[in-house]
Amino acid sequence: MVNALSRRRRTIAVFSALLIAAAGILHSESAGSFHEILVETDAHEGPVVVSNQNRLYFTTKPDFSAPDTHVSIRFVDLDTGAVETFHDRSNMANGMWLTNDGEALLVAEQGTMETPGAISRISLADGSRTVLVDSFEGKPLNSPNKAIEASNGWIYFSDPDYGHNQGFKPAPELPMAVYARNPEDGQVTRLTTELARPHGLALSPDERTLYIGDTDAIDGATPYDADRSHGILAADLVAPDRIGPLRDILSVPVGIPDGFVTRPSDGDILVGAGDGLRHYTSDGELVALYPIASGAVNVTAQGETYFTTADTHIWQTRIPDN
Repeated sequence: MVNALSRRRRTIAVFSALLIAAAGILHSESAGSFHEILVETDAHEGPVVVSNQNRLYFTTKPDFSAPDTHVSIRFVDLDTGAVETFHDRSNMANGMWLTNDGEALLVAEQGTMETPGAISRISLADGSRTVLVDSFEGKPLNSPNKAIEASNGWIYFSDPDYGHNQGFKPAPELPMAVYARNPEDGQVTRLTTELARPHGLALSPDERTLYIGDTDAIDGATPYDADRSHGILAADLVAPDRIGPLRDILSVPVGIPDGFVTRPSDGDILVGAGDGLRHYTSDGELVALYPIASGAVNVTAQGETYFTTADTHIWQTRIPDN
């Protein structure tokens, strides 16, 4: 995959392996494995692989000091490494997901002072946008951060208050929460308000467990506070619109678990954290650290290859299934 780029950057994989060994982290190199920079680009969130286009879509990092703060949706051509713009000005798009039909991006839009936050569907064919959710009980959403879709069509999304804390959204009218949207009638159910600052989301491979990041250690307004939450919790999906009690799974030692995915083969969790891409078992046991000096933001997978956004770069890491 992107062979020309990969060959030029093999030394990064070797250096990363040395860092892992020095840190005392369990990691074994196997045939065909690598951990290297895919491309240097402004890549903050997303990311989403669209295999039939051989593209990796992502969202850019907003410049909060600029008078026209905005976020673009771009993509990397995985054949050539070229980066192109899909949507120059989004509604402060953050986390994204490929819809079940493979025809659109499911986008968590944080919104602006003038436009409400939303969960939208953006067509890959023509870029047209359809709003799926932009309020709850008549009140505007705070700042939707992540959105995922289950195989049955239910959509789960987190709604913290980062937009207000970072100065581009009005004061919230709703508590921070995680929601579920029914695909049949579009009705939205609030699943929980128990987390201090709900963030990343993932489902277990059997879709019986919902994982939720709680990232209050970085609130968008004040300095990092390690005494506040920076971990991942889990809850059984008792029904598509109801979860059981939350239980702690893991806490990352550096930064926050911004975005994460589960591995279909065994349910392991791959997490973007402050020191790189972290590989945990579903019970929260650390398997390996793949260092990224600037820290990692979010991650997606295409088979055994994981793509991690890190603000100035996108990394690719091959982690063979056991």
